[in-house]
Amino acid sequence: MVDPSGAPIPGAQVSIVSRVGVEAQTVSAPNGGFEVNAPDGVDVKLVVTAPGFSTATGAPASVVQVRLQIAPQVDSVSVVGSAVDVAPSQQGGSVSIIPNEEIRRRNEPFALDLLRYLPGMAFNQTGAAGGVASLFLRGGYSDFTLVQIDGVPVNAFGGAFDFAHVPAEALDHIEVIRGPQSAVYGPYANSGVIDFVTRKPEGGPHLDLLAEGGSYDERRFGITGSGTLAGFGIAASVSRIDSNGLVVNNDYRNEDVLLNVTRRWRRQSLSLHGDFDSNGVGEPGPWGSDPKDTFTGIDTVSRSKNNFSDYLVHYEADLSDRVREDLTGSFFLDNSGFTSPYGFSFNKDLRGQGEARTIVSVTPFYTAALGVTAGREEVKNTFISDANSDTFPVRRNDIAVYLDNRFTIGGRLFLSAGVRGEFLQTAAIPPDGFSRPLFPESTISRANPKLSAAYVAGKGTRLHSSFGTGIRPPSGFELAFTDNPQLQPERTRSLDAGVEQKLFHNRLMLDGTYFYNRYYNLIVTLGGSLATLGHYQSANLANSRAQGGEFSASLRPSRWMFVTGSYTLLETRILSLNGTLNQAPLPFVVGQELTRRPRNSGNVAATFTRGQLSADLTGYFRGKTLYEEPAFGASNGLFWNPGYANIGLNLNYALAGGLTVYSSLRNALDRHYEEVFGFPSPRINFIAGFKWRLAKRQ
Repeated sequence: MVDPSGAPIPGAQVSIVSRVGVEAQTVSAPNGGFEVNAPDGVDVKLVVTAPGFSTATGAPASVVQVRLQIAPQVDSVSVVGSAVDVAPSQQGGSVSIIPNEEIRRRNEPFALDLLRYLPGMAFNQTGAAGGVASLFLRGGYSDFTLVQIDGVPVNAFGGAFDFAHVPAEALDHIEVIRGPQSAVYGPYANSGVIDFVTRKPEGGPHLDLLAEGGSYDERRFGITGSGTLAGFGIAASVSRIDSNGLVVNNDYRNEDVLLNVTRRWRRQSLSLHGDFDSNGVGEPGPWGSDPKDTFTGIDTVSRSKNNFSDYLVHYEADLSDRVREDLTGSFFLDNSGFTSPYGFSFNKDLRGQGEARTIVSVTPFYTAALGVTAGREEVKNTFISDANSDTFPVRRNDIAVYLDNRFTIGGRLFLSAGVRGEFLQTAAIPPDGFSRPLFPESTISRANPKLSAAYVAGKGTRLHSSFGTGIRPPSGFELAFTDNPQLQPERTRSLDAGVEQKLFHNRLMLDGTYFYNRYYNLIVTLGGSLATLGHYQSANLANSRAQGGEFSASLRPSRWMFVTGSYTLLETRILSLNGTLNQAPLPFVVGQELTRRPRNSGNVAATFTRGQLSADLTGYFRGKTLYEEPAFGASNGLFWNPGYANIGLNLNYALAGGLTVYSSLRNALDRHYEEVFGFPSPRINFIAGFKWRLAKRQ
């Protein structure tokens, strides 16, 4: 594996791909060498991808040298957005990948701070590490993005997810697709899907050690290793992160344990995955901006703790050169607790899911994936109780069937058409003795289609477009605190279209994408002047929209320099409630912007590598954004949060024997800002550490 000058390329992904998907994978060693077993007598091809290089495709051979051309792209052969293994360049949707190389080089402790540098991402974190971090993707709501860890859905019942607690040490790469994906993934995939892919036992055996320390008494330790034992590939990772935070009772702790086991024999494979994370954080309250003088002082009592784990069993078998069978079983458990001056409360989410998928290559130009899933999710919470004040679980079953069709026409036009039928069954909910009557068992069925197209027009031009719908079933609180037995899922309808252009011998890549999202059937609480709109306490009457443009650029003039940047222009609007001409839920008005979504945002990341030294200059900005009053929410007023910019500098210096020392300067301009109104973000801070890779020579 070499670049145009003949220098080796380490860490490149090498895949053997057949008509039904990936057959085998490995990564290149530090000297560029690789070894991978290709099935005999199968119509397969060798596909090689590496960040900052063009994708190479060829026929497998006993000895092969692959020369990759420098290009400003990050590619893969298996990403989110499709039930069939398809490269991002052949998908009509907007796909981004954060590769292993970037995760290891950037030295960010959390995945959250890597995702900030992708288009359309609007994160809101309440202060320092461990503060609640929500994502408003392309103007969607914070519970509209499906999140997976190695394909295991990890959203709470109702779709919420806190991005604050995903450590980067355990990750191999991150895959993101923007736009509704319920046609493939089912509920909660309204604004997009994020899959955190953990480390796998690919390539030669190695052991990674990491230790760092810095401002706010930040401490991070990690150990990760992989190898082969009795024919099984094993990868394991353990990490811990601690910080004292910005003020009293703002300390944070995160401990994570990961184990992946794989076995491949003949044309079959088995994968086992387990991940456990335990974290705790102090909750000092909104001690920053206080426009109405409602803050009474630092909360020294309130604390949150959280234990979540996810598990996966995946079996894959090629029944023939044209038919593949996938069987998957997964389980997710989240136990959270909150201590406040008023006592202790808890929340427990769990989800079990099984899936069977058959992939058929009908012709070399048409592949179909047919699948069926069955799952159960439930939530139990201190405040969800019956007439005897006893807590009980709210349960929901989900049975779904889907079909995903992929067409390749003339090697330039790539089409996808799919649909998923969802059957959501909510168990009976007992009365609460006050306003909620007995809710009998109910079943809701929905169909979600998806269409996408990508066309390579020649001379470095690629056109791409997609259309899809998404659903978000009600949360446990929305079901428990209403007298409406017929709450429906919230819905999304979306389309996007864009053009990608490569210039200067493929050294510069530009992309511009327009998107439009329409949100309807949104659940709204009725009362006051809205009481005349329905017979219940809440109903599916609210509407809103988000539209805008994502503009990105990637420049790779030489191997030692790689620059990426993006800008997102977003316009959001609250629309009239169903049955009204110009009425919105108080305190909002029709035509007003949605809160927590910046109209202007962007980022840039530049990497420079010379010899043993590599440097990253990073920055992101956000324009002024509308927010709720920090202490009591929107009912106490809406306020503009000023915009901000955050600049960072990261350095790595490679010593002998696989040892690298590094340091990072964050918020280098020492800006005072609040990502969430009322919750100050960290000022200038610094970390330093070392990474040591012990690897078997190849």
